[in-house]
Amino acid sequence: MLRGVLFDLDGVLVDSLASIGACFNHALQTLGRPPLPLASLRPLIGPPLEESAQSVIGDDPQLLARFIAAYRERYAATAVAETRPAAGLVEVVTELAARTDLAVATSKPEVFARPILAGLGVAHCFRAICGRSLELDAEPKAAVIARALQTFAGRAEGLVMVGDRRHDVIGAATHGIPTIGVLHGMGSEDELRAAGARWLAADLRALPGLLREIEAQL
Repeated sequence: MLRGVLFDLDGVLVDSLASIGACFNHALQTLGRPPLPLASLRPLIGPPLEESAQSVIGDDPQLLARFIAAYRERYAATAVAETRPAAGLVEVVTELAARTDLAVATSKPEVFARPILAGLGVAHCFRAICGRSLELDAEPKAAVIARALQTFAGRAEGLVMVGDRRHDVIGAATHGIPTIGVLHGMGSEDELRAAGARWLAADLRALPGLLREIEAQL
């Protein structure tokens, strides 16, 4: 029996490349650095922000703090307006929520994740929306998923994760949860396969049918 589905947010439920990219470049320019093309920022979306920022500006704590403060200032003001839904978002999550329990487990701070999903009209479809705090602690995805698991009595049996990056696959596997890797997000098919995604889906609209197939195997 399929007990529930956990979803990553960026690249899975939403298309946030333009929104996050604009904030990332705003933060770079605040530090006097040149902006980067969106294509080069795509691989940086998914991991904790401080990890992605560090890969671009280095590990100086003061620079990182200034970068993240500038990023969050713009993101808090623009994220709801600039974040786009993934194709089929409302239809798919509405259909799935009528069949099973849904939850979100994202490395985005929860204070940003909740208004984004509310603004897109789907927050009510999820029994839990779990994200990080605003602390710069590089909390791993497995820890966020552990909080989402409390919605399901702390048990991984019958659960499936839907993600687009290796962090999703590895974090879910820590708890014994298999992952569907979606190909419309930020990660590549090679990345998802190498991380151990059990299934692949072209996009959100492919999920209802695939989940019926998976449920028959559980």
